[in-house]
Amino acid sequence: MLKAINETGTLRQAAYMLGITQSALSHRLAEAERRLGGLLFEREGRKLRQTSAGRAMTQTANQIIPALQRAEFDFQQMTNNEITVVRFGVAAYSCYHWLPSFLKVMSKKEPGIQLELVASATQNPLQNIQEGRVDVVLAPGHLAIPGIDSMPVLQDELVLVTHSKHELATKPFIEATDLEGEEYLTYSKSAQPGFEYERFIRPSGTVPHLVTVVEVTDAIVELIAAGFGVSILSRWAVQSAIKNKSVSAIQVGKDSLDLDWSALIRDSEPPQSAARVLSSRLAEWF
Repeated sequence: MLKAINETGTLRQAAYMLGITQSALSHRLAEAERRLGGLLFEREGRKLRQTSAGRAMTQTANQIIPALQRAEFDFQQMTNNEITVVRFGVAAYSCYHWLPSFLKVMSKKEPGIQLELVASATQNPLQNIQEGRVDVVLAPGHLAIPGIDSMPVLQDELVLVTHSKHELATKPFIEATDLEGEEYLTYSKSAQPGFEYERFIRPSGTVPHLVTVVEVTDAIVELIAAGFGVSILSRWAVQSAIKNKSVSAIQVGKDSLDLDWSALIRDSEPPQSAARVLSSRLAEWF
């Protein structure tokens, strides 16, 4: 109701959208306002304008409705086709170069599981898992906390990513001091446990010349390829750009910086749940 009135602006058009009479909608709106104890909309002639409180309620409604629609869709899929939908995402990096090949394997080995990609899992993956917005997250580093199970999937390393003609691109490895004169691009405002700042930059006492936050890793790679700064990123996550030589990857430190990827799921998942099956297939495939 809130969504329909907000989108159409009139009771008549909203009622038509909802498939009920204008009188029925008027009564429904009055009952909602009675229960809430305040106005959701104010009349301006034939138009309805949201109150401040009504706007807050409508914003929440717009967040809830897609989740309910997905739940209904999943239910219908599972009821009619015996298909289990698993919501899946990748934490920290927006890298999906490997996904088509993996989906081909999944369609053969687990035809009863359908993957739904959740892009928002890139940010706040643990919260998304706990709140049920996503079922499995492929995550780098150490993100496990109580209530979350972690299954090892992939061994990787952190590398310095530069323009292919950058002066650091010819070095066998970099030291932290090499970053002092560089414009450094990072996808997170806060230091992530197990990543380069905690393990490489902070212990050295080095401060890059300029640190810029770019929250999309694909954008970081494109900026680096165009000569705007450097970054330390997962080799596996940016391997497509490395392969086509739009950027170069240099080892970080004499001993390198390892990075493990894991499949994260809720520990409440039953032993043979689709989420656990998917996690096992990820580990097997990688």
